[in-house]
Amino acid sequence: MNNKLIVGFNESTAIRKSVLLMAVLGVFSLPSQSSASVTTYTDQSAFNSQGIIAYDSDFQDFGTDFGFPANPFTRGGVTYTSTENLTWGSATGYTTTKTLIGNNYYSPVTGDISGNIATATGYNMFGFNIGTFNTSPISITVNTNLTNYTYSGLTIADSNAGLLDYKGFIATTPGEYFTGFKIVADNGRDNLPGITNVAVGNVTPVPVPGAVWLFASGLLGLGALRKKTQA
Repeated sequence: MNNKLIVGFNESTAIRKSVLLMAVLGVFSLPSQSSASVTTYTDQSAFNSQGIIAYDSDFQDFGTDFGFPANPFTRGGVTYTSTENLTWGSATGYTTTKTLIGNNYYSPVTGDISGNIATATGYNMFGFNIGTFNTSPISITVNTNLTNYTYSGLTIADSNAGLLDYKGFIATTPGEYFTGFKIVADNGRDNLPGITNVAVGNVTPVPVPGAVWLFASGLLGLGALRKKTQA
């Protein structure tokens, strides 16, 4: 009898510890809240892998010479609002890359991000390839519904040498989404920043049902164990 009671006590203790551990694990598995923040990416593949890209727009249809889109000009969820929208390609002497879009008055390059009209949700992913003619540092500001983020004095690839950099931004706060952007050549006139492969999309949500189930199971197990102990 004594041996049986000792074994029963040890089993009960082990079960209690296991259930408590399940509950604790469930709590720590739940998604956390944080202040407004943006994660940046310099690799396009890594950026794209974070979610579903709704649009990835280029401007090849404007050709390799200078082109003059409408003012404003909307494509792929982005409305370009520079003083005078301009495209330029490899026949212009300003780039040897694919065709870029920017401002005929050099800087700033500006735009609004409209979001997904069909689902009435904003995009929390925004990225593009960027290059500049001449060597001015570039400052990029991305706007969200919560705040603005400015990245100043960036060294950007020389598009006339056939080089482009990638800049990707992901809003990581629940409910935060992008609303616009501004790209400025810090040294002013004669420095021509331009972008292409402009992507917007949404991060693939991390599933949490398993964590919630684990937490709930732990609580239920603790309740059942307490009733059994009291009985």
